[in-house]
Amino acid sequence: PPRSTLFPYTTLFRSRDVTVPETTDVVFDENNGKLVLVTGPIRITDALVDPEYGISVNAVKLRRVVQVYQWHETEDKHVTSDVDGDHDSHAQTTYSYSTDWFEYHVDSSSFHNTLGHHNPHLEDWPANSTIQSNSRVKIGNFLLGTQIKQKFDEFKPFTSGEKTKIAGVKMYAGLYYHSANVWKPEVGDYRVQFTYAGKDGEEYTVVGRQSGRELRSYSTEAGAELLILHPGIRSAHDVFRSEHNSNRTSTWIYRLAGWFISFLGFSCISSLVELLMDRQPTLRQLLALGVAPIHLSASITVTLAIIGLGWVLYRPLLGSALVLVSLVPFMVPLLRVLRSEERRVGKECR
Repeated sequence: PPRSTLFPYTTLFRSRDVTVPETTDVVFDENNGKLVLVTGPIRITDALVDPEYGISVNAVKLRRVVQVYQWHETEDKHVTSDVDGDHDSHAQTTYSYSTDWFEYHVDSSSFHNTLGHHNPHLEDWPANSTIQSNSRVKIGNFLLGTQIKQKFDEFKPFTSGEKTKIAGVKMYAGLYYHSANVWKPEVGDYRVQFTYAGKDGEEYTVVGRQSGRELRSYSTEAGAELLILHPGIRSAHDVFRSEHNSNRTSTWIYRLAGWFISFLGFSCISSLVELLMDRQPTLRQLLALGVAPIHLSASITVTLAIIGLGWVLYRPLLGSALVLVSLVPFMVPLLRVLRSEERRVGKECR
């Protein structure tokens, strides 16, 4: 489908459709309900804290990642066949075990060989990974809504200058190790890392609906939700151009994936099509192009037809042209069949 059906807001809106307030220090009531662009440094007065580790940072999000040192199992399958051909081939499965840091629980009870490979039970899990979100984030006098704060997903490592209150914790490379030996951890040891997203003073650009003092998602006529967050100070033209480029790339990825799926589908039924063509000579003349396999030409035709039909309502000329192009591979053989039929009828009349 065209970009307008996958990402409707990028074709329904342009930079001229966005209202840019003269200042962010004052929230004008006349812009209430409109699509606005707000830029500037984010302001966060309340810090996100983790008192156990002495962490305190003025940021939109604070993430605590807990990793436990555990056993994990690797399964390797090898297919062997007899050289003399006296025996059928058979698969041999081997299992290997090693230790590493994992954020999730690895159930060692399901291992093929549990002897000497025991991980802590889930109820004995030392700590869980968490994400804290700040309740009050502002750009000027505008408050960022919950949906916008969810878009802050670029996390950066963070360590505190204060010493942790937990006894026996060692700090190395920005991680807090609950281990007797950092370089030789034992199964069950764990480490904690802190990262933040959207620190106080960093500059961002937000495009969304003004609802009172808060910025929320904008509902388009097509039913899509428009809400954009970009780091740095950017104009409306730059924001939408970047969104167009990103959506164009995503759309072509979807199109190629759709073509590949249709190609695999036609490949699976190619033997059935060949059987039908053997029984129907006329059908063979219509489908056999002589320049490409049937499953390849059919998948291209179907993909172009679907793309063209998706464009018809938005760009009729382009959509109709794509549909006609998709039919060209089968129109040429059809014309050949019609010509041969005319010649046969002409010879009979003579």
